[in-house]
Amino acid sequence: MNGSVAGAAGLGRTRRVVFARALEESFFAYVLVTSTGAVLPLLALGTDPSLSAEDSALLRLALIPVLLGAPLLALARARAVLAALRDTPLLVLLVVWVACSTLWSVAPEITARRALAFATFSLLAVVLAASFTPRALLERLVWLALALMGASLVFRLALPELGTMSDGAWRGAFTHKNGLGQAANLAVLVLLLAWRHRVGPRPIVLLGLGLALLALVASRSANSLLVTLVGGALLLATSAAVHPLARAAIVSAGFALLAVLALVLLLFPAELAGLLGRDPTLTGRVPLWSMVLAHIQERPWTGWGYQAFWVVPAFAEYVLSTLGWPAPNAHSGYLETALGLGWPGLALVLLLLGQALGRAWRTFLAGDRLLGELALVLLLAFSVRNLVESELLQQSGILWLVSATLLVACRRERARRP
Repeated sequence: MNGSVAGAAGLGRTRRVVFARALEESFFAYVLVTSTGAVLPLLALGTDPSLSAEDSALLRLALIPVLLGAPLLALARARAVLAALRDTPLLVLLVVWVACSTLWSVAPEITARRALAFATFSLLAVVLAASFTPRALLERLVWLALALMGASLVFRLALPELGTMSDGAWRGAFTHKNGLGQAANLAVLVLLLAWRHRVGPRPIVLLGLGLALLALVASRSANSLLVTLVGGALLLATSAAVHPLARAAIVSAGFALLAVLALVLLLFPAELAGLLGRDPTLTGRVPLWSMVLAHIQERPWTGWGYQAFWVVPAFAEYVLSTLGWPAPNAHSGYLETALGLGWPGLALVLLLLGQALGRAWRTFLAGDRLLGELALVLLLAFSVRNLVESELLQQSGILWLVSATLLVACRRERARRP
């Protein structure tokens, strides 16, 4: 009798554990899909040129489960989360600086709301790193990439009026071709890594890679194509077929070339664009950057508040009258950070990115090839993208979530070694 009772109690505990794990998996899947900005924003947008205030408010409701679930999961893994936060003080300091910018923001309500979302997704990054091994994390990114590429193909073929922009470029399940380009860029790199490390069924991975390449080209996003080439080159450099010394030389040269390109892009953007056969203003970015730099100098130490500048009607009207087009952001993650958080905020972000890349490199050299390559490739791609795209500190964006997760994961894997 006692054995039967004990067996029933054990079975009940097992079922509860299985249910709790399934609930967590569903929550993480919801977080990853929501952070991509796919499907729901496009359905709300429809064929209109921009989202209405009512639609934007409704879409924000999708974040409520994330805001409620993240603290609960963090409490469930309190020891691991606290250890990770202790070992990543720059991440904690960045979250605090973002929150403090509410005090001097020109739109304090907007900054407070978005700072809360930023803090929540940063906490989720810590929880993700504590919950999954690198292989398990890559598996989830693979299935996310397959889902995004499949949904984009369905929208393009079944609902071409939604899946295509007015100029004929694909936007798939996203509201803009750059959104599809970002997702395709991430998908190509993730699927290449999955193929190398045999994560996921190889025929499905190969099919997804083909869809991702198609979406990358059809989106006509030159920035995403360039970043994909950079990430692919780094992946080639880390190949086991290359001698370790040659591999180190290639990677070091790549970082040096990246620094030179960044310097040339900032100092001589028109000349570089001319060499590439592109618009010398980089599609209006050069005059926009000049205007942004002027406004940064007005508040160099504090900035205008996290994500606040562009939502103030007076500033938006000034930008429109000056440039002749309604710029939604600075089109550079680094300038966007300085605009919202001042030069100290940008310095903090650069230190954090440098720490993340350094940890990824040490993890790779220590022999954890999967995590090292995953972190190096995605973090470098993230850093390059933000030269001309404002995705660096998106409060609920997939790229920030993945980058912060990899920073913490590299710290955890390194700490396990003697």
